[in-house]
Amino acid sequence: MTLTLLNQIQSHATLSQHETTEFIQYLINPECHTQDKVKLLQAFTNKSIQQKELTYIVKSLIHTMYSTQPEYKGSICVCGTGGDKSNSFNISTTVSFVVASADVPVIKHGNKSITSNSGSTDLLQQLHIPTTKVANVAKQVSKTHLAFISAMEPYPIMKYIQPIRKRIHEPTIFNIVGPLINPFKLDYQVMGVYDASQLPMIIKTMKDLGRRRGIVLHGANRMDEATLSGDNEIYELHEDGTISHYVLNARDYGIAHANNIELQGGTPEENKNITIDILSGKDHSPKRNVVVLNAALALYISNRVDSIKKGVDLAKDLIDSGKALKQCQLMKGE
Repeated sequence: MTLTLLNQIQSHATLSQHETTEFIQYLINPECHTQDKVKLLQAFTNKSIQQKELTYIVKSLIHTMYSTQPEYKGSICVCGTGGDKSNSFNISTTVSFVVASADVPVIKHGNKSITSNSGSTDLLQQLHIPTTKVANVAKQVSKTHLAFISAMEPYPIMKYIQPIRKRIHEPTIFNIVGPLINPFKLDYQVMGVYDASQLPMIIKTMKDLGRRRGIVLHGANRMDEATLSGDNEIYELHEDGTISHYVLNARDYGIAHANNIELQGGTPEENKNITIDILSGKDHSPKRNVVVLNAALALYISNRVDSIKKGVDLAKDLIDSGKALKQCQLMKGE
């Protein structure tokens, strides 16, 4: 292992673009010892990451696979970092069906579970919905308004990082990086984060990546989704490049308060049933309400509606009219 780089990180120095590239290249090198990689990633996890370091790491990972990222006009991804230990059901995946049913092009980049019982890819397997290869995404989205990309397909190098992450029993930089390295150059993004202190850094990196508009949020009571249990902290990137900061409470939009424990899911099969019950209109519990709230944010930030309140109303209608369920069925080829 490069001791100079390790010493730099352990001394909490800010890494240059060259050093962050070296850091990534070491972690994805199959010839380097796993234990040395763990030591390097643990040291980086223990230090305070600077905003430019995050941008450098994200761009370095993207450029390992894509010299120029593909684009799809108007595309959005809705996802969370994980790492909040809430064991919630697959909120952002369920939200993706609702948002796509409004004819918003959704390109969701997800993974198998690392820090929870069921990741987005685990849920899709239960729903018998295939993921889409990057080369076929544009065709898929033009047909169905929605494509799910498994993180391992566009970034096979991540197979060298996954085992290291699993040896570190806390969120790492890759919880933050994962949602930002969507292989497509997105126009819009909504990203939930388990750690509120990271929000200002992430929204600036979102701007560095060329997003037209974006929301980075920390859910009330430490969730990586907007929740119903109190004030959600929001940073919003506007079309003119400015950034605003505010709090959002579900009750301000006519959505009842509920504790985070009411959003818990279970196994992939249990989470599949939760998603179907919400999309079919059977579930009117807080689980439905949290999907409505998060879908509203995505509909707003993608310019489908001009206010979060209108987003709430539209999300409810998309579910109640059956459009959201039809979107899910369309993905299964039914």
